[in-house]
Amino acid sequence: MASPEADSRLIRSVLVPALEKIISNSSWRKHSKLGTECKSVLEREKLSDVETISNSQLPGVLHDSGSNELSLDESEVILSPLIKACSSGDLKIAEPALVCIQKLIAYGHLRGESDPTGGPDAKLLSRLIESVCKCCELGDEGVELLVLKTILSAVTSVQLRIHGDSLLEIVRTCYDIFLSSKNVVNQTTAKASLIQMLVIVFRRMEADSSTVPVQPIVVAELMEPPEKSGDEDGPMTTFVQGFISKVMQEIDGVLNQGTPVGSNGGATAHDGAFETRTSTTETTNPADLLDSTDKDMLDAKYWEMSMYKTALEGRKGELADGDVEKDDDLNIGP
Repeated sequence: MASPEADSRLIRSVLVPALEKIISNSSWRKHSKLGTECKSVLEREKLSDVETISNSQLPGVLHDSGSNELSLDESEVILSPLIKACSSGDLKIAEPALVCIQKLIAYGHLRGESDPTGGPDAKLLSRLIESVCKCCELGDEGVELLVLKTILSAVTSVQLRIHGDSLLEIVRTCYDIFLSSKNVVNQTTAKASLIQMLVIVFRRMEADSSTVPVQPIVVAELMEPPEKSGDEDGPMTTFVQGFISKVMQEIDGVLNQGTPVGSNGGATAHDGAFETRTSTTETTNPADLLDSTDKDMLDAKYWEMSMYKTALEGRKGELADGDVEKDDDLNIGP
């Protein structure tokens, strides 16, 4: 088992490069406060003592590893510049913050429940998720993929629980990228990511456990028939499948590294939906998993079509106006 000092270096190896890049890309006029805040965090990380942090009365949402938990105040100090960077509207500042947040989630450093109506820790995570989703407004194709990777990691994570308005915000973000992105690969990735998220949510609800095995979806099944789509969709399907599978594998690596969630003497309270049930993994028949996954896929696709229909109904007026204009043009005679 790694020492606390090594664990602390692990989280700092993720934070420090991102903060340094934000500082270097910050305008000394427009983003001077953000740059100063990042420098302050770097100085605190150099001088802070892990044991002093972990002895705080209010537990935070950041963990170095295992039971080494940062306080709520320290978590907010560290995450605040990342939230502001994602909300800055500046591509060069938001991108390193997104990369950092995704790694914090994938490596299991962010833990807790994201809910804007919850306690201080839940609200902090909710603000973080909201700032990540806001980055899709930048309109950059690379950032769109980073946003999808981050929110898919968040929903897949067994340490970070996404509920309520935070989950709806993530679903809306997937739809926004699917509808507004100018890149067909990003559109397909957004669609596949959303379906994968819905499969995960339904599967966990059905099993009442966040650690139930969930396989990556088969992206090829979402594509049009080969005779309609052509051979040019092959590389895109391969890319999207790799995107989904890589995110799932990163989270699965965190799940299998150490002690299962909730087994540390009940130090952290979990409801029934997120209790570890090792017997589920050990006794589940693979055929049963396949049948359940197929059922979840159908449910997810039905939900997707229903929500897509709702989104189109919001634009029904615009489409109707367009049809009227076309009819007027047809009725114009010599």
